[in-house]
Order: sequence, then structure tokens, then C-alpha cells
Amino acid sequence: MGKGTHQQQQKAVRWADEFATGDPENEDPNVRHSQGINKASETAYEQEHRSYEGAHTALRTDKAEVVFRAPQWEGIRDVMNVMLVAGLLVPVFTVLAPLTVALPVILYRSLGGLAIGVYVSVIALSLSVPGVYSATWKKTYFRPFLREIVSYVRNFRVLKATKLHPDEKYVFCWHPHGRLFFGFAAFSGLFDMWCPELSNREFFGGVNGPLFKVPFLGNLLYLSGLIPCDRRSIDKQLCRGNHVGLIIGGIEEVLEGTFDDRDVLFLRGRKGFCKVAMDQGAGLVPVYCFGENQLFQHEPSWVLSAWKAVNRVLKVGAPLPIRGWCGLPVPYRRELVIAMGKPLFAAEGETVDEFHARYVTAVQELYDEHVGGTEGSGR
Repeated sequence: MGKGTHQQQQKAVRWADEFATGDPENEDPNVRHSQGINKASETAYEQEHRSYEGAHTALRTDKAEVVFRAPQWEGIRDVMNVMLVAGLLVPVFTVLAPLTVALPVILYRSLGGLAIGVYVSVIALSLSVPGVYSATWKKTYFRPFLREIVSYVRNFRVLKATKLHPDEKYVFCWHPHGRLFFGFAAFSGLFDMWCPELSNREFFGGVNGPLFKVPFLGNLLYLSGLIPCDRRSIDKQLCRGNHVGLIIGGIEEVLEGTFDDRDVLFLRGRKGFCKVAMDQGAGLVPVYCFGENQLFQHEPSWVLSAWKAVNRVLKVGAPLPIRGWCGLPVPYRRELVIAMGKPLFAAEGETVDEFHARYVTAVQELYDEHVGGTEGSGR
């Protein structure tokens, strides 16, 4: 946000508590059933939890290295960039998603029962094919699009506190989720460009498990280096010595909403990722994406409440509406800064709670160090 804006609105990071039952040490690292924050306890919640404020000055880079800065196109090249991003996102959310639901009805009315049988067979075939990852696909087809994505937003840059040891394995912990995990998608696809010292191993980004149950989409996600964010999938990659990335707040963070004056992180009750790192001997690397929550319009509370009710039955997040430029599912062209902190490893004899407390402190320090380096939305 600009300096004038910060005199009126100071951005705060708020840690959302988790009201779910169960053992947090045995949870899936990123997806858990939760009742969210109920309205009856909202006042007590605000009084009990700390609200963190940062000094909103220019982005400080004295302790972090700028390892990547996306090119900013002009003229016809910039127009082509906008058309590419809009040409992908608009059809996906306004045409393909509704068409997937309506297609069986259309086929039945036009071609009869045989067409439905063929349709079901194709869907079954898609779901039965095991997930396959292809580094060639990722670098040849997925990466060029992501390079356009990061040039679409303004002044996209990546900062890293330190080089990482190539013989270690890491869990990169992403904050905040944002409306559409725009930055995390870029991070997953361009990881080895920003962490070349870790290029001897692969990186896999963990996303919502139900997405892999969608025909063809699940196959595409696996192919591009994404995996379900469940314990089994994460352990599998870490056991192989690979690195994984997790959006720690998950669906619950999406359902808390986005704001201009603060970032809400669903973190205090989420400790499964710490348990995973301790069991696997992996380091936790906090990653904060400044500007992620300003890429799309903020949904009103009644929309989020409706999606919370849906998610008690089916974990789908809040897929609609996604509104950005001109009310379309196209992000605003605003700054994004990805800041990677120093890795944390569990000390001998340290408990999950103690390791988690150290991690929370590290995220707060990362935020305080770099807050104020992006332009605000002005909305």
C-alpha cells in the first residue's frame, strides 16, 4: 500500500484459531474438518488473539537477496500477455466449469443413452489412470505459461533470506492462501529457477485433495508436479528426498476471507505440518506472499458463510464467485512480493508445540521484515 493509505489503514496479520476437534498432531497437514470461527465467539476472539502490525515503510532488502524479478512487458507484448491470462482464466470459470456439470444432460438430449454410457466410461477411465508426474511437461509447457503469469502482475519479485543446503529436504510453508492461490501456482512451477541450489531434487506443491477427483483435471495436476496435500502423499515425496510446498491455511483460511487492512492466517491450531517435518527430518521454510490477498475482490461475509455451510459436507473451498478485473475471474494487476525466510529444523527433544511456536515466531518476523513493500488496492 502507498504511504498515504497506510496512515489510515495499517495492515495487520491475525492468527485465526481452529475450533476443530481431534488430535492436531495426527491431522492431514493441510486439509482438516473445521467449524471455522463462529459468530458467537467473534468478540472474545478479537480480544484474545494478538493483532500484529508492521511499520509500513519501503520494502527492506538488506537481509534478503532479490533472486528473481519478472520482466514488465510494454505495448503489444503486454496486450498479448493480458489476453493470454484472461483467455485461460475466463473460460475455465465461466464456461468449462458449468459445461462440465451440464454436459451429461446435453449429451442425453442430443444423442441419447449411448452417449451417456460413453461419457461415463471416459470419466471412469480418467479417474482410474494413476497420477503421473513429468518434469519435461512441467518445464516445456507449464513453465512458459507461468512466466507470463508473473509478468502479468506488476513488479513481481522473489526474495530469499539464505541459500538452502542441497543435501537437506524442505517443506515450504506458504502464507496466505489468497482467493485463488495465484502466487503458489507460480512458486510450484518456477521453484527451481528461484532455488537452483536444490535442483538435484524435485519440488511438489500440495493442493486440495478433492481437485484430483475431478476428471482430467486431476491427471493434469499430477502431470504438472502437484499432489494431494494429505499425509501419505507428502510423506511419499519427502521419503524420496524431494521437497514439498503446502498452503498451510488451506480451505479454512479461504473461508475467513481477504481484506485490504489485514491478512488472516489460519495457523495457531494447525500443527500437522510441523509433525510431518519432525518425522521426516525436514526443514520448514516460511514463505510469505505480499499482495496475494489484493489480487481479487473481497467476498462479503454472507457469501463466505454460505460456503462454510457447504464445506461442512464437502471440502471445496469457495470456488465461486471469483471476481477481479471488470468483475471477471482475472486478477488485478498489482504487485506481488514472495519472501522466503530461513529454514527451521526441530531441535533434539523439542515437542511439536515448541517447534510450532518457533515457526509462528519466524512467520511473524518474516512479515515484519518485509511488510509495506507492495502497493495497496485502494479499494
